[in-house]
Amino acid sequence: MSFKGLVLALQEALSQSVSPDNFPELLKNRLVPRNRATARQLIRSSVLESSDGVRHLLAFPAHCLLDMKLYQGYQAISPNAKQSLLKRKKIQSVPALPEVIDYNLIVDSRCFDPEIIFTESGDPSWLLEFTSEEYRSLTEEFSSARIEQFAIPLVSVRPNLTAVDQDEAEIKTAVETITSRRIRTRLAESIEIPPLPLSAHNIIMLRNDENADGDELASIVESDPSLASQVISWANSPYYGLPGQIHSIQDAVIRVLGFDLTMNLSLGLSMGKNIKMPSDGVFGYRGYWREAVMKAMLMERLVKQIPAAHRPVIGLSYLSGLVNNFGYLVIAEVFPPYFSLYCRYQEANPHVPAMYIERFLFGITREQIGSFLFQTWGVPDEVCSAIRHLHNPAYEGRHHQYANLLYIVNQLVCHDGEIRLGKLPEAILNRLHLERALVEKTIDEISDFNEELNSLAEMLEKASK
Repeated sequence: MSFKGLVLALQEALSQSVSPDNFPELLKNRLVPRNRATARQLIRSSVLESSDGVRHLLAFPAHCLLDMKLYQGYQAISPNAKQSLLKRKKIQSVPALPEVIDYNLIVDSRCFDPEIIFTESGDPSWLLEFTSEEYRSLTEEFSSARIEQFAIPLVSVRPNLTAVDQDEAEIKTAVETITSRRIRTRLAESIEIPPLPLSAHNIIMLRNDENADGDELASIVESDPSLASQVISWANSPYYGLPGQIHSIQDAVIRVLGFDLTMNLSLGLSMGKNIKMPSDGVFGYRGYWREAVMKAMLMERLVKQIPAAHRPVIGLSYLSGLVNNFGYLVIAEVFPPYFSLYCRYQEANPHVPAMYIERFLFGITREQIGSFLFQTWGVPDEVCSAIRHLHNPAYEGRHHQYANLLYIVNQLVCHDGEIRLGKLPEAILNRLHLERALVEKTIDEISDFNEELNSLAEMLEKASK
């Protein structure tokens, strides 16, 4: 049978909601489990839409990045539009094959490099196997398909995970390249970010005072009405078990949150006051804050599962989780002309970690710029280290407990906002003296507070607008 016959058979099977188990033989013979494919062999696809509504299906290897600079005026369809497409076509994943969906197919030439390639079957558990020559012939047999070159191997876009001493030079180079501004000594001056808010500055100063007490902290928080309102709302959250009973900062500090947590929560909330949440982007207000809250809560609870003799400071761990993505806001503030393009790359490459896209477009990552800015602001070294090394599971340097713990939390929180236990290196668990069973227990506990997390995220969303 010709390749056109194979595609027609797949169209027919999918239109009837036939599962792979009941595919016709010519399709069933090509079915393989998903774990059979390597990143070089797996063909991913993105649906791009032009400003006038024309859509194309772009196919490229999973170890590559779709270069959106070559498709100006296009962007990936929204998650809701993709779900509508999948529902209409009665599929759960999009096969990178001609005419299976309604759009012309554009295949990157790198797809033909491996001898064997795999594409989606419509069922996420199963892939369809082809030789590269078969896949090329299949592509060439349809007038609705063509071959172009638009994919960039991720191996050529290596983020700087370890050379911290190069951060300042890389950040300045990125700013100079993109903004063409004169580079001065300090990052905050170079990129014209508003200075650290007074309340955050005062909290940092208080942190360095060994004799500081709750009254002094309450006084700082009360001097900032917006911050005070957020702290009281936080203490009144059902998450802490005393809803509607907290009316003052003193009550929040003494009865609910405690000195350490109030200090770090207040610092995390106040640091972002002068940097606006970008209106564009895949996060959105609530998505950004929900992830921040979730990671902060996970950090707090995982620390408590570590034996006391090896336990990092709970408050600093909490703060690390809350501000782990602060560099994202900074990138939006620093590179506004490029930020929309950055968002288009994220939408078109959901399989690619953000740090690769950032490195490709800006020459730096959000972790580098966030950590460096925190250092200039005087944020505790533990937090700076956690942010800078959160993607490096092998990090064993200064304050590695915070970075290692944030790495675990980052692995647990999925792109869809859910928490799942995936692969965690035993070496990092052993380094933290953290048992896998206790991580599983923590996931179950935090999942019980899903509504409370949404409520807290909604509160922060409103405060940040």
